[in-house]
Amino acid sequence: WSSDVCSSDLGLSNVYVSKGDFRKGAEVLEEVYRETPDDISVNNDLGYLYADQGQKLEQAEQMIRKAVEAEPENGAYLDSLGWVLHRLGKHAEALPLIEKAVEKGQGSGDETLHEHLGDVLDKLDRSGDALAAWRRARQLAGENPYPDPALIQRLEDKIRLGERAEKVPKVDQDAP
Repeated sequence: WSSDVCSSDLGLSNVYVSKGDFRKGAEVLEEVYRETPDDISVNNDLGYLYADQGQKLEQAEQMIRKAVEAEPENGAYLDSLGWVLHRLGKHAEALPLIEKAVEKGQGSGDETLHEHLGDVLDKLDRSGDALAAWRRARQLAGENPYPDPALIQRLEDKIRLGERAEKVPKVDQDAP
């Protein structure tokens, strides 16, 4: 594969995924991966796609780790690794990776980084911090020149649920 073909295939996969056809997007990336198994971008993209869909999580983690080892300061790769660890239930391990990805910020797509941060914080019972992260994600999503209506709706739902949970008094587990 020339890098041009690989690049165009990555773009084609992204088009499928953005249209909601994850299966077709994964098929394109799997074909590229078979031809270029050491391409770190392909490892990250396919690994993230698997993680996002909750599929092949152990394989996804290995693929993404390959990308992070090659580019340990790449915010997108750090987020991908944090996201797969979150999906594997390793929330405490995921948190510093996603926090670092958020710090690095890349402009476009930052709303997803903040959403991931909120999701991980929520699983770590840091609901106030999670709510703040989701609010920031929602703000960024609204500022995006090409807003994603599904993302905005998902964030608004998380914010609404988080606000409701804040209003519910905590139960004292030690109370008689």
